[in-house]
Amino acid sequence: MKTQPIPQLGPATALVQLLTEHPELPATEWSMSSVMPELRGFVYGAGMQALAEYAAVLGGTIRAAENTYVDQRQEVRAHRLSSVWRDVPVVITVSLPVAAEAVAA
Repeated sequence: MKTQPIPQLGPATALVQLLTEHPELPATEWSMSSVMPELRGFVYGAGMQALAEYAAVLGGTIRAAENTYVDQRQEVRAHRLSSVWRDVPVVITVSLPVAAEAVAA
C-alpha cells in the first residue's frame, strides 16, 4: 500500500525546530496550507523590529507590499520577510500604518 505524503509535516517540523531553538523570537500567529509546503506567520502589534529579529535568524529579504488596505479605519501596508528555514519556505508578515503625507498649504 502506497502512503500519501503529508504536505504539512515539513512546515510543522520546521516550526517546532524554529521555536525550540529560538524562543526569544516575537510571538507570532502561524499557519500552513494543506496543499503548499509553506509556513506563514503574522506578527500582530509589532513593528519592523519583529521582522528584523526574524531576519537575523532566518535571513531572507523584507519587502513592503505595493498596495495598502484599511484595517480598523486606518490605512496600512504589509511588510513581508521571505526566507527558507530547514528547506521550508517561510513568509512572515507585519502590517504597519501608512504615514500620512503632508498637504501643502
